[in-house]
Amino acid sequence: MRPCAKIACAFLGLWLLLLPPAAPAQPVFQTILTNGPASNRFNIVFLSEGYTTSQLAQFQIDATNALHALFAHQPYSEYSNYFNAFAISVASTNSGSTHPAYGQSRNTFFNSSYDLLNDYIITIPPNAFDPNYSHGQGKVDALLQSYMPNANLPVLLVNDSTSGGSDGFDHTAIASTAFGYPEILTHETGHVVANLGDEYDYTNLYVSSSTEDPNTTRQTNRSLIKWNAWISPATPVPTPVTSAFASAVGLFPGAHYDPTNWFRPQVNCLMRNQYSPFCAVCTETMVLSFYRKVRPVDAFLPAGTNLSVTATQALAFNLDLLQPASHSLSVQWSADSSPLSNATNASLTVLRQSLANGSHTITALVTDNTSLVRNDPTNLLVQTIAWTLNVSLPQLELRSPFLLPGGQFAFQVTGNAPQRFVVQTSTNLAAWLTFSTNSLVNGQFWFTNPTTLPRRFFRVKTPP
Repeated sequence: MRPCAKIACAFLGLWLLLLPPAAPAQPVFQTILTNGPASNRFNIVFLSEGYTTSQLAQFQIDATNALHALFAHQPYSEYSNYFNAFAISVASTNSGSTHPAYGQSRNTFFNSSYDLLNDYIITIPPNAFDPNYSHGQGKVDALLQSYMPNANLPVLLVNDSTSGGSDGFDHTAIASTAFGYPEILTHETGHVVANLGDEYDYTNLYVSSSTEDPNTTRQTNRSLIKWNAWISPATPVPTPVTSAFASAVGLFPGAHYDPTNWFRPQVNCLMRNQYSPFCAVCTETMVLSFYRKVRPVDAFLPAGTNLSVTATQALAFNLDLLQPASHSLSVQWSADSSPLSNATNASLTVLRQSLANGSHTITALVTDNTSLVRNDPTNLLVQTIAWTLNVSLPQLELRSPFLLPGGQFAFQVTGNAPQRFVVQTSTNLAAWLTFSTNSLVNGQFWFTNPTTLPRRFFRVKTPP
């Protein structure tokens, strides 16, 4: 249900309800679910409406149950790890909500009210009965600013036995806790989270907007339909509502409160039928909305992305990934824009001798290849982490010479030699002979003179 800003204000002249402000109450903020930092989670905040002081314990139960109800629906279930949930308990003077159609007034904290003609739609000010923002949505916004500024989905739970809800003018999902509320609530979150439109085909005097939604359109040209990626070439456009296309994505007549001129993606959807799941297009839109707030890489090491490399130890890179429920994110590591073979794990070790002196880039490309999304024009399901390495190592250095039994001796070679190196000997520092060719391992190599030689000079160099 989406009354939003289209509610007919003509009701003001019929029945104006202006209740005095509810008695002040000290809010209580509690955590229901924590999956990670609020800065990189989709944060749901439940607020109590129409719960008296003695009923606030029940609100905590209702909020937890409401969260579980959301997670029972796709795509919330697949991305449940991407969410945190909190509750703000604030008492109302009276229990329930106002029902103008029956002359029932309730003094509640957010001044919620059912609609005058449709005792199903629930709104808070500013609405047809009270234009004062500070009496309703203003209170929601103030509480969120105080307790959870990173809130992404405010949910107002209304303690009333009559089923109903709304999208709170696109700002707050509102639902009563009456029978059927899980489906009503999930439907309303589709409006608030992803700006989904209603797919009803009956006339609604409240809706006058001609703006298309992600899941509604008047477009009948197949190539221009926004969800064309989901439509099979064998599916006719427009699509008849027949058993042959019962589960297909197409262009079905009836949406946006118009039976013939507006179209929807599938026969059934939660934005049309209370007991259906989100359709494929609405599901895709919801997932993209999650990714507008949450990045798949929770953290990474090294935390700094501009590194000076002056020692020969190996470099370790690591990603802390935020995994969906039933599929894994893909990872591809690259060095200087070239993908590294078999480097598809969350960690990577780079041997510094494999990098010549100068500037290099190590990149991790993380992608969610979920089947729930076919159209991601702005690459929301992709995240790239890049480190710039400024390598400045001694090209080659001889270190730690010592004698061995029998007149032999050894020394260590360190530095950077991607193309191997040669050990050369000389008796006069003028004529040099190659003694052996070797490779560095983890930036070092121990050379042992295999025989007793007369006094000589040694040097190492990379091949030309």
